[in-house]
Amino acid sequence: MKKYLLFGLLALVFTAAFTNDALAQKKGKKKKSSATDEYFDESGFVNKLWYGGSFTLGYSGTSSQSYFAFGLAPMVGYKLFNDIVSVGPRVGFEYNNVRLKYNNKVYKANPLSYSVGAFARIKPFQNFFAHLEYEYQNADSTDPDEDGYIELDPQTDKILTTRVAYDNVYVGAGYNSGGNWAYEILILFNVNQPATTVASPFNIRFGFTHKF
Repeated sequence: MKKYLLFGLLALVFTAAFTNDALAQKKGKKKKSSATDEYFDESGFVNKLWYGGSFTLGYSGTSSQSYFAFGLAPMVGYKLFNDIVSVGPRVGFEYNNVRLKYNNKVYKANPLSYSVGAFARIKPFQNFFAHLEYEYQNADSTDPDEDGYIELDPQTDKILTTRVAYDNVYVGAGYNSGGNWAYEILILFNVNQPATTVASPFNIRFGFTHKF
């Protein structure tokens, strides 16, 4: 129920924000020489967009097992209310390569996870901003045993993986270096973390932005 309320709230914010911005542009718009001039005008849609994304890169291993992870999460924001507020979509994927050596045999698995969501940001200061996000995450991962070792499926003789869906709700803040091209770091907290997971509710992201 919570996820539907939050998603509805974000949708309402999106609709109200875009409607308000469209009316403001229409009210203050002067006559343009062509549709192209209007589209690329400084107050037009394209010039209110900014682009960004974060990435994941990691590796860990022992003499018997190893993990490699690579992920990308692009996002697009639309600036509103004198560029203080921005809203938009965010998608992501993460590829994992898992290897296990057992009984002189090497087992491999390539779990792939993805996510889709929507976010809202408030940037009252040049370099600092608040971030709210709803994310639907469909994660495929290995299911280690109590000792932390990768498990094999006795029926298929393959590495055991489990696919689980999560409704993540992140709130937090971040720092952006500013400028046309910039780097940023966010610290987010998942307020909808399932009670059955041992994963940390904190999510630290590193990424880059253009025109934020």
